[in-house]
Amino acid sequence: MSETKNISVRIYFVYIAVFVFSLALVYKIFSIQMTVNPDNNAYISSISEVEIAASRGNIFADDKEKSALAISVPIYEIRMDLVSVKSELFKSKVDSLALRLSQVFKDKSEGQYRRELNDAKRNKRRYHLLQKKVSYNEMVEIINAPILRKGQFRGGRIVLKQNKREKPFGMLAERTVGYINAEGNGVGLEAAYQERLKGAQGLQYMKNVGGGNKIPLTDDYLVKPENGKDIYTTIDVNLQDVAEKALMEQLVSQNAQHGCAVLMEVKTGHIKAIANISKDRKGNYREIYNHAIGTSSEPGSTFKLASVMVALEDGKVDINDLVDTRDGTVKYYDRVMRDAHEGGDGVIPVWKAFALSSNVGISNIINDNYKKKQSNFLRGIKRLGLGDITGVEIKGEGKPYVKTTADSTWSGISIPWMSIGYETRFTPLQILTFYNAVANNGVMVKPQFVKEIRDGSRVVYKSKVEVLNRSICSNKTIKDARFLLEKVVSEGTASNLKNLDFKIAGKTGTTQVGYGKSDSEASSRVRHQASFCGYFPADNPKYSCIVVVAAPTKSIYGNVVSGTVFKEIAEKVYATDIEMARTNDQLEKLNMPASKGGNLDDLTLIFKALNVPVKNNNGDSKWIATSAKKDKVDFNKKAESELPNTIGMGLKDAVFLLENKGFAVRVNGKGVVKTQTQLEGNKKVIVLNLG
Repeated sequence: MSETKNISVRIYFVYIAVFVFSLALVYKIFSIQMTVNPDNNAYISSISEVEIAASRGNIFADDKEKSALAISVPIYEIRMDLVSVKSELFKSKVDSLALRLSQVFKDKSEGQYRRELNDAKRNKRRYHLLQKKVSYNEMVEIINAPILRKGQFRGGRIVLKQNKREKPFGMLAERTVGYINAEGNGVGLEAAYQERLKGAQGLQYMKNVGGGNKIPLTDDYLVKPENGKDIYTTIDVNLQDVAEKALMEQLVSQNAQHGCAVLMEVKTGHIKAIANISKDRKGNYREIYNHAIGTSSEPGSTFKLASVMVALEDGKVDINDLVDTRDGTVKYYDRVMRDAHEGGDGVIPVWKAFALSSNVGISNIINDNYKKKQSNFLRGIKRLGLGDITGVEIKGEGKPYVKTTADSTWSGISIPWMSIGYETRFTPLQILTFYNAVANNGVMVKPQFVKEIRDGSRVVYKSKVEVLNRSICSNKTIKDARFLLEKVVSEGTASNLKNLDFKIAGKTGTTQVGYGKSDSEASSRVRHQASFCGYFPADNPKYSCIVVVAAPTKSIYGNVVSGTVFKEIAEKVYATDIEMARTNDQLEKLNMPASKGGNLDDLTLIFKALNVPVKNNNGDSKWIATSAKKDKVDFNKKAESELPNTIGMGLKDAVFLLENKGFAVRVNGKGVVKTQTQLEGNKKVIVLNLG
């Protein structure tokens, strides 16, 4: 064979080898990327782009710690592709892997894990489950375990991340925080801010390993998921807890059907607490529905404020005019209206008729002035901002209803019955928004649940006060309305709320629900709704609040049923809000708070935090005595000597000062140091008597 022919044979051989190798490579690529569809035996792609869910944003409360109301906690599923693990590696390390799995998860013995792993290797399983619901710390330990530390391709490691939604405070504000279900529908803030919270999905190549299971082809993303934004709410967890507990206690005591309580900042409209509790079919109380936002009902006597304000604004009446409450009854056509107080109060001023919540008195005022010009009364109600939704961000706000003369059920009794809160429908939040406007000198602001939205530490949205109505009426009418609401508490139906350290203004409401056209029909179907709506402190309002309890069984009156809850919430706010306490007129009449003497730096820090003015007469002394005056606290120098004078100090500072001077200390009693003496026979021992 010639040399040329020999070279040609070699070239052909190499060509054929390369061709066969190429075919094998193409087949391997095809087999990796394609799999057989069991339904029709056709080839389908085994590699696809799969959407990867982003980590959902968190929802935080409005407190110093920014407590989390809802957070996304990563949980992991650990699986293993036993086919990709070489037999030599598996045999040498399977015992160590089984031991580590047993140590971390503590659910099976080392032997159980070893048998399962050997069985999975023998059956060439590519998607063998090691553990579900794995925490982040557990995941970190497991991916560094024998075999698995080799990674996805050599160690067969498959880590699937999921996000679990958790509520660290459990049921607290449950319906307001809300949820999103598997279909993407939901309620509360979770639904209202879905687009912000959910983030943007990513994309990753996944390989079909059979049985509908897919594993990541690589650890890299085609498109990296973008985490959702964090929502910072207006809700204070401490006040929320108080509102829920107070409401729950009253519902259980009254065996009531449901109830709600809402606390709002007057100037901003920020909702600080919102409780909604209902009795379920099993008789248990829990958050089922957001009644404060979604349930429209006849408000009853809390609506009398709007009626009287319309008449005041139109110049039809003055708060000192006289009105006849008769014997506590009045008949409009075929219907008899009654006061809660039998026998009536005769002729009394308008302000007293309001304070006593006289149905007869208020209805007489409105009926006498508007029965011939009914549309004027209806327009007046609209001017006050009642009749429009608040537009609150949480979905499901109930529509307000104010009957008009065009309504098919309009009759001669509509005006008098509307004047006392019937034949109208509002949600508790809508009534609160109206009362809040009265507290806010006529400025109606939109209720808000969110203060900020952040992307990490970057603020991407900051809420502003949203004004719904710059002036619901004249300043004089606002002044008169606030006077009327204060009289309800000082001399009227809510006098049980006046014995507080601060003044409350508000109105009671007791609504008869489902009443019939005749007295006999009404009495057979009677159910009641008790409410109280108001604000505090009355002289300089900072918070407004409404409490509504439906179908109480022991008492039906708003001052007892709902006023009790209102009072408990108000007292808690007062006890924790230093700024409100400092601006209270009653408190300002008192001297500044007394304190123990002690360390200058410590006392300076404390009084600064309390916003208490101080005058330092001390000079450079480290230890001081304090003296409370009417408008300030004086810091006076503590005379220093070999034996320090600790009288007036707290025990901690007194002991520290004496021991630093080399004295031993004996203590009798509790409180501040009243006397100090040297022990007879041992002048280095100081006896402190506290009281």
